[in-house]
Amino acid sequence: PQAPGTVIAGPHAHETVMARFPRRARLLNPEAFQAVFKKGRRIPLRGLTAVVADNEVGHPRLGLAIARKSVRLATGRNRVKRIIREQFRLHQDQLVAVDLVFMARPEITQADADTVRGYLDTLWQRLARQP
Repeated sequence: PQAPGTVIAGPHAHETVMARFPRRARLLNPEAFQAVFKKGRRIPLRGLTAVVADNEVGHPRLGLAIARKSVRLATGRNRVKRIIREQFRLHQDQLVAVDLVFMARPEITQADADTVRGYLDTLWQRLARQP
C-alpha cells in the first residue's frame, strides 16, 4: 500500500505523477460488482476481459475479479492485480465516469508486465474523456 500522496515514477524518468487509489475509486461490495456485470458491456483484451458500465458517482471505479481457475498461482493473480491497479491509478484522471471490473483468462500468465500495460493502454484510450 502506498501512503497518501506518494510520488510514483511516470512513464518517463524525468516525470513524476501524483497517483492515489482511495476507497472511493474502488468497487467495494458484491452488489456493486453485480450491477456492473448486469448492465455493463464486455471489452475483450488479450488475456483480460473488462466489463464497463457507466456510473452515477462522477469518477471511475475499479473492481478486480481474478479467479483462481484462470490464474492458478497466487503470485500470478497478485501480479496481474498489481499491474491493473497501478495503471488505473496513473490513468484514472483521464477516464470518464465508469465502473470497471477486470477478469483474467489463463493466457495472461504468459504476458510480461509491459505487454499487459500495452493492453490496458488501448482500453484507457477507448475510455478517455474527450476534450
